[in-house]
Amino acid sequence: MTDDWTYVDTGAPDQDLMKRARTVAEEYEPLITDSEFDNALNPETLHLYVADGITTDSGRFDITWTDKHYYRYHYTEGDDFNYRYDYHPRRNLPTNHFHEPPDATHGDAVPSCIEVTAVRLVTLAVLQLWRDAVDADDLTCLQQPNPP
Repeated sequence: MTDDWTYVDTGAPDQDLMKRARTVAEEYEPLITDSEFDNALNPETLHLYVADGITTDSGRFDITWTDKHYYRYHYTEGDDFNYRYDYHPRRNLPTNHFHEPPDATHGDAVPSCIEVTAVRLVTLAVLQLWRDAVDADDLTCLQQPNPP
């Protein structure tokens, strides 16, 4: 699941923005069971665990926000199912783009339906799109023409 996230200057991980995303997510989505940072001293990613999944019984969101207000919301159900909403510079694609399931590879990126960039709104949109896909058992819900 490589992407040019590591090849462009996206800025440093911003713990305060990731904490804000965690607060919004935990207030909004009752299926979040736990959250933790990947590193307590120098966090780069926030992990949000959910008690339901699209193809399995559980999943995890790995969230990174940077001090330049770029983001990555990577959803995973292990090695077999992944997708990702990104907002960072990307050649030949909009800054906001979506890496499609099941692999979320670099080459499968398409323009994202999420056009907002505020932490609260992006977090709510990502969670609602996930919830819609889980409830409907329909992957097309991850990219809606009129996102929440």
